[in-house]
Amino acid sequence: MLTRSSSLLVALTVAACASSTHSPEGFLPGAGGTQLYYQVVGQGPDTVVVVHGGPGAGMHTILPNLRPLAEEFTLVFYDQRGGGRSELPDDTTLLDMRYFAEDLEQVRAFFQIERLRLVAHSFGALVVASYLATYPEHVERAAFIGATGPRRAPAVRAAQAATLSSEATMQAARQAEVLGSLLRGVAEDPVAACREYEALSRALTPPRDPPSRWDGTSCDAPAEAVRYYYRYTAQLTPRSLGAWDFTTGLERVRAPLLVMHGDEDASLLVAQREWAAAVGEGRLLVVPGSGRAPIADRPDRAFPALASFLRGAWPEGAITVGDHGGLPR
Repeated sequence: MLTRSSSLLVALTVAACASSTHSPEGFLPGAGGTQLYYQVVGQGPDTVVVVHGGPGAGMHTILPNLRPLAEEFTLVFYDQRGGGRSELPDDTTLLDMRYFAEDLEQVRAFFQIERLRLVAHSFGALVVASYLATYPEHVERAAFIGATGPRRAPAVRAAQAATLSSEATMQAARQAEVLGSLLRGVAEDPVAACREYEALSRALTPPRDPPSRWDGTSCDAPAEAVRYYYRYTAQLTPRSLGAWDFTTGLERVRAPLLVMHGDEDASLLVAQREWAAAVGEGRLLVVPGSGRAPIADRPDRAFPALASFLRGAWPEGAITVGDHGGLPR
């Protein structure tokens, strides 16, 4: 779906990137040659690859809130296929999750990283889990922040509950209308619709004290990418996983996994405990006074813990859990 001029730009950019290390931004070849846009932030001695949510929502859903890590680490962000400034495949079968996992392997190879340090947000946890199932030896450590649950049915119920809790309000009705126009691909101005949807989502979120500092957005992308993300990537990629269940299948993973979440919604902690129990070296860190996004709700507590883990140590308060979080399935 790239134009001829943008394809030429991609080719020239990739050629330039190949001759230097950690260019600030550019394109790299993903699985099957799909072009992936990336940005490098920071100049620390250790590199951390960030896997955003969505899927396909774009790096700017998480980049603004992870900038403090760039004071110590080199952060590699990339837009997943089907979103942001990466290629929007004409063939939507290329939105299958297996390509997302292979794209991450291509990112590793492009930046010549022997073993990855990873930070995944929201649905990005499923991308990393898919990668771990195939390339466990290529991961040094991984952190999940506000992760989508490792089992499909509870994850879908959690998403529906967040919507149903306020569905009687006029704002929620408008939110559903705007989201429907994006999912059907009929929004006249997809960027404007995206921004309205996110504004309504913030308005429907109960106020916090202190206020959340979440600055990420899925709307900071070309209009065609925003339209494509909602119409195709956000719907087809999760569907490609079927009835996913990552509570089993990750037994070969030896990399430490830190799962970070807040304590303000106990029902969501079930899934986070399951993630921590899915690998042998998994631990859960519950950040007091936070919701799904501790890096935005309580950055004073979340960032020191995350940085400590990425340096190689378990942060204070990170706990091990039993099989499936010690909770009934």
